[in-house]
Amino acid sequence: MTKKFKVGVLMGGPSAEREISLITGKAVFDNLDRKKYLPTLIEMSKDNLFWLLKKNNKKKRKLDFINKDKKLFDIIFIAMHGSPGEDGGVQGMFDTLGIRYTGSGVLSSALAMNKVFSAQIYHANGLPYPEFIHVKKDGWKNYKEKVLKDIESKIGFPCVVKPVDQGSAVGVSIVKSKDEIKNVMDKTFKSFSWIMIQKFIAGKEATCGVLEKDGQAMALPPTHILPQAGEFYDYKSKYKAGGSTHICPADFPHEINEQIQKLALLAHKALRCSGMSRTDIFYANEEIKKPDLSDESSQTSASFTGNKKLYILETNTIPGMTPTSLLPEAAGKAGISFSEMLDYIIEASL
Repeated sequence: MTKKFKVGVLMGGPSAEREISLITGKAVFDNLDRKKYLPTLIEMSKDNLFWLLKKNNKKKRKLDFINKDKKLFDIIFIAMHGSPGEDGGVQGMFDTLGIRYTGSGVLSSALAMNKVFSAQIYHANGLPYPEFIHVKKDGWKNYKEKVLKDIESKIGFPCVVKPVDQGSAVGVSIVKSKDEIKNVMDKTFKSFSWIMIQKFIAGKEATCGVLEKDGQAMALPPTHILPQAGEFYDYKSKYKAGGSTHICPADFPHEINEQIQKLALLAHKALRCSGMSRTDIFYANEEIKKPDLSDESSQTSASFTGNKKLYILETNTIPGMTPTSLLPEAAGKAGISFSEMLDYIIEASL
């Protein structure tokens, strides 16, 4: 009889995406093949403690990864969204302790979670993304008028204001005019310390997942997202029942779908993601100005020379796996069941 793998499914955490992480973790736990795995739920509390859970999700006991519980699991399936689960925090802890885990490593996680750093990685690899500027809280406090002038002259309106290091569209606002921008910036800085102001793209929202099998990354069918609960694919549209309509495979021209898949693969490789990722991409109504972050002309072989209306928004290293999530849905369209998808992710991590 083959030995079953002991998998700890880590969920929760202190981030704004905690509740979604709990749903993702439970979905992963429920869909792990019991013929192969012995899964256990682990919850990271808001005060950064790790708890082993009973079958009824009640806390059983506190986990001590540093000492006695270091070898309790063969692998940890990280199902945490936001910090510290998605930004390299827990990955660094597990690396230090020699504990295996699923998904991307410390550097890839940190870069993908930070919208400024990931944009710079896209740029270095010749991948398209919208024009943006960014400012930290002190910069906004001390140079408010200059920042406002830069937004008006370099980005224009409408524009998108978003925290640099959040996921699930947390804290994102679409600002339609110059009159609104100051109040939106002030409000956003009450909760976040670093903000990106990005050119608004009129067009269609798409996303494309990537899975790895036998050491090779493969793009899943792209999805065309039509938000129903909000003006864009915001938190309510993502997670509220009926909040959005997903068309998968996307109803774009065939060559556009192929190029979206190519972009998702290039982003996955540029950020050195592992196991899985999901890249959000806009199919614009018209071409917009590409940013020039430096005078350097050299680009890697990953440069994208496809349709000029496609723009990467961001790459998620731990995509949602809730009942309404995009990655398992797209995997299903590719003939990969939820359980098989989890197999791919675990095997890639081993």
